[in-house]
Amino acid sequence: MISSSLKSDVRPVVSLIIPMLNERDGLQVLFERVARVIKDIPMDWELVVVDDGSTDGTRDAVAAELKRFPKWRLIFLSRNFGQQPAYRAGIDQASGDVLIFLDADLQDPPEMIPQMLEKWREGFKVVTGCRVSREERGIRRIFFDLFHKTFHRMTGRIMPVNSGTFALIDRVVANQLAAARETNLFLPALKCWYGYTQTTVQYARKDRIIGEPKQSFRKLFRYALDGLFSFSDLPLQWIAGTGAIICALSFAYAGILFIEKILQIFGFFSQLRVLGFTTLAVAVFFFGGLNLLALGIIGQYIARIYREIKGRPLYVVESVKTSEMKEN
Repeated sequence: MISSSLKSDVRPVVSLIIPMLNERDGLQVLFERVARVIKDIPMDWELVVVDDGSTDGTRDAVAAELKRFPKWRLIFLSRNFGQQPAYRAGIDQASGDVLIFLDADLQDPPEMIPQMLEKWREGFKVVTGCRVSREERGIRRIFFDLFHKTFHRMTGRIMPVNSGTFALIDRVVANQLAAARETNLFLPALKCWYGYTQTTVQYARKDRIIGEPKQSFRKLFRYALDGLFSFSDLPLQWIAGTGAIICALSFAYAGILFIEKILQIFGFFSQLRVLGFTTLAVAVFFFGGLNLLALGIIGQYIARIYREIKGRPLYVVESVKTSEMKEN
């Protein structure tokens, strides 16, 4: 059935949100595939494209490509704010009854959109794309697999495993996301956190057709930390648990030394055993490193609290162009 927010005789509007950064070379392929997908779906379509501070001519090229679509909105951000803020800008600007997130690199196939919409018609408010396989190799593949397994376990399985931003959400979920004031956004999990009826569609994730990945390892690592520390306090529990174990071992060892001292007094030992410098040095470095690690984990939470308190905007819109040829 159609979403409960619509009357049965109303033609639903679908907003397809595509953030991009320096994607000029792949724009033609992207929009050709999108056009082929949406032309056979009897819904009103709105393309919401967010340029996240591109410097390779994407700004002009994407405006020309969008003219083939009847309704579109092109948002230019004042600089590069990152993928998650760019998606948030698209959510804030989209007017559809249902929103679909699609990356511009085409690793997530737009051909899955009809299947997502079919799930939405059945009444699901969130439809998440899950990857049954992926073509990345090497360190990136290891990093992705490790993150998904770790995140899934540490956050109480809040989002489907091997999923990302490629998803569909109903307007009721979009309104919740638009109302969220979080600075450290992690939309793949946040869209699932609100609840509502959810399901998944499965697909094989491809490699980029054109160009190089825009996410460096540093950005991917920060992205992973944002997701983990935004949805789990388990690292803090680990610190407390580790501290409790170390305290217990320390008290146990102190008890052993105390007993040895008593036995020495009564003549059972001529002298106490004294460990060498190597053991002492290893212990000092181990516990010093452990303290720094614990402070670093706590610092990650404090840094995110600091960013939230400052209340800076997630993004700044430089201008907006629409299919009605208006610019704000």
